[in-house]
Amino acid sequence: MVRENEPLYGPASPKELSKALEGLYTGQVNVAKQAKELRMTLERLKQLFTAYVKERPIDINDEDVWNANTKLTWPYA
Repeated sequence: MVRENEPLYGPASPKELSKALEGLYTGQVNVAKQAKELRMTLERLKQLFTAYVKERPIDINDEDVWNANTKLTWPYA
């Protein structure tokens, strides 16, 4: 977590950033919280995430895309 007076540096490694972007892409983490964990500004993470999403378009007509995300979560599980 970033403290109020702590400088912003960014992720420790490209692998850490890649894992964070994947978590954002799959809806597992909050963008603002992830930015704090990565020690970068919210705006910079938004820019990186936008580029990440543009590289991975979703084919909404592909039935496998819809079937892959059928895991029940709270409160339904």
